[in-house]
Amino acid sequence: MRDAVCFCAVTVAGSLPPPGQRAEDLVELVSLFPTLAGLAGLRVPPRCPVPSFHVELCREGQSLGKHFRPHDLEEDPAFHGDPRESIAYSQYPRPADSPQWNSDKPSLKDIKVMGYSIRTIDYRFTVWVGFSPHEFLANFSDVHAGELYFVDSDPLQDHNMYNDSQGGDLPRLLAP
Repeated sequence: MRDAVCFCAVTVAGSLPPPGQRAEDLVELVSLFPTLAGLAGLRVPPRCPVPSFHVELCREGQSLGKHFRPHDLEEDPAFHGDPRESIAYSQYPRPADSPQWNSDKPSLKDIKVMGYSIRTIDYRFTVWVGFSPHEFLANFSDVHAGELYFVDSDPLQDHNMYNDSQGGDLPRLLAP
């Protein structure tokens, strides 16, 4: 479980696959909490409702525990489909277009730009748009930048193809 942008290898004692076996599944970090809770034998909280501001404890994502316990798999078509159909979504806040002192961990009030990413087995696309921290809303008509990487030919994501593609219709397709 890793990406050139977010290296996140997870190993559970006693669950190592046979040598040479590699998983190509795309996963989201929001699945880490329900996965670890389930593997620890804790009750996994229910999914967060919308809105969830007044809920004491809820979760997003889904447990990936079966990846670590292959002997007691529950059949879930979401994990046994074509890896080319797998999609992982993420978002990343920024206080400005350019890096500054608080870029890695901005306070909510300082978030002015939000990056929304779609990752498939073949590519990663990110659009950076204006964001209102007071209304928790992204403005998809206020595109600050974009990133488009083709994973097979650019596994370290060093060559941004977004400007070459002119962004196409992708930002409009992402708009709610």
